[in-house]
Amino acid sequence: MITRNLGVTILFLAILATGQRTLAQQPPQKTEPRPLYYAREITDDDLIGRSLRELTLMRNTIYARAGNKFRKQWLNDYFSAQPWYHALDKMDESKITPLDRKNAQIIAQYDADIPRDELLSMQQALRTENLVQGPDGKLASKPPSPEDKIEFRLISIRLGKWAGPADAERTPLEDPTLLDKQITVASLKDFSRRDLRLIRNLIYARRGRPFNSDLLKAYFAGVDWYKADPAYTDARLTALDRRNINVILSVENQLGGPLTDREHKREDGWFAQA
Repeated sequence: MITRNLGVTILFLAILATGQRTLAQQPPQKTEPRPLYYAREITDDDLIGRSLRELTLMRNTIYARAGNKFRKQWLNDYFSAQPWYHALDKMDESKITPLDRKNAQIIAQYDADIPRDELLSMQQALRTENLVQGPDGKLASKPPSPEDKIEFRLISIRLGKWAGPADAERTPLEDPTLLDKQITVASLKDFSRRDLRLIRNLIYARRGRPFNSDLLKAYFAGVDWYKADPAYTDARLTALDRRNINVILSVENQLGGPLTDREHKREDGWFAQA
């Protein structure tokens, strides 16, 4: 009986050892992607390491769950592909809980507080990820993925200058130098009221206008080319500047008028919604 038990024990240990080797030989399991929506209060651990694209999706998932329509094409494309998303003519705000609103503020503040140095590091990391070695052994840029294209755009908006590939399409919000040309209503179809307000004020900022708005001050504080000039007057605006301002205002008016600081703060804070 002892001999039989010893044999069983040895066999069991052999099977266990084999199983351990098999497990060790298996490739490591991929980490599950972090969720974009939380039914609890969000913490910094939920946000650290997120791309600007992910942070934007997190904020806007809150509104998408309430049926919000999105003017930004990439957000509309993303949420339209989700089986749970149903766009409504008017967002059902009753579906946005106090916790949702608090989480939107937390995400928005975290996003807005990302320092310029970190944005530059994110930009450089993105460029490095898109480098490949050619047949001649030299490094060359590969075409960025759709997700990387969006990330380049979002970083550019925050830096106040284009940060993506030289041959990529861009908008005045991502590349303010495009405001040196006449813009059209069609070129603004992808922008929210918040973004339209930014583009319009980019025109003034490029001429040195100081801003009283806390929100605009916070935004332009992260743009290295902006220098507020106390001696500024609207006389610095060119005829092209004035035409572009009027075009932007016409689109804002179609959407209910220019967004004010008070409205934006009431709607969950700067950067809270698309």
